[in-house]
Amino acid sequence: MSTDVAQEVCFLSQTGVGIMVNSLLIVLYFSSFLLGSKPKPTDLIIIHLALVHTTMLLTRWITIAAGILGMRLVQTNAECKLFAYVYRITRGLSICTTSLLSVVQAITISPSTSYLFQIKVQIPNFILPVLAILWIPNMLISTNLLYQVVASLNSSSIDNNCYIVPINTFLQGLILTFMALRDVLSLGLMCCSSGYMVLLLYKHRKQVQHLHSPSQDTETSPERRAIQTILLLVSCFVVFYCGDFVFSLFLGTSMKNNASFLNANMFVVSGYSTLSPFVLLTCDTRVIKFLGDLLGNKILKSSQTRPLSANPL
Repeated sequence: MSTDVAQEVCFLSQTGVGIMVNSLLIVLYFSSFLLGSKPKPTDLIIIHLALVHTTMLLTRWITIAAGILGMRLVQTNAECKLFAYVYRITRGLSICTTSLLSVVQAITISPSTSYLFQIKVQIPNFILPVLAILWIPNMLISTNLLYQVVASLNSSSIDNNCYIVPINTFLQGLILTFMALRDVLSLGLMCCSSGYMVLLLYKHRKQVQHLHSPSQDTETSPERRAIQTILLLVSCFVVFYCGDFVFSLFLGTSMKNNASFLNANMFVVSGYSTLSPFVLLTCDTRVIKFLGDLLGNKILKSSQTRPLSANPL
């Protein structure tokens, strides 16, 4: 029991960090817009991804924290349905938004000779409608939870407060098929766009290799940094997605009641949503510049006011 509590506390720490960093990412991007920074086509997608991850992590954090404190926060059928429905939708939106981010980045860096260049100029007009459309299939796929999930009044644990009522096998198979198609399509788009960006990087490097000296390498070009950020983000997602698949496979077969595997699966599921804002924050030079200017102004103001307080009139 003490081991389970310790694992849950570690999970709460992980999700707490993820909530704070995703919230920081949202605040910094909105602040940079308000201060006049020119937005990029991918900025709105990044904000949407951070909002989705914040909601996803917060849903799990509230339920687990209430369970550790002995609070029956989720008690009624409506509360069980709401938490399960929101969590399922945000998990689906995470993979869809990451896929959209990689595709938009690939289109953005496409050369003028590419057939994708014609789409490039229209991207800013399509970002918001596409993000809105992504909600529709994810909400529809998760509607079964609105009548499958019910509250268990005799449970003393927050993890067991809600359970899923079995439904028709055909309907269940249909829902799983749609979820699998969504994941396969999203992962396929990620792989295709990532491969396209790697190919563009390779071609660009070969073209400029004879034009630049070693000291004038293009490692720090904005386009290259943007590509590396998306590739790192996609790589992180694939690793955590595969980990989630493996743990879910074990939990669904021979280890249904294994608490350690269940907790490990929770860590893996929340891993990408916790790590992704760190990748985006550390790789975006605008955010780094914004933080540097902000901290620099504070230091400058404090150094200007310190002599005045030391030598009052």
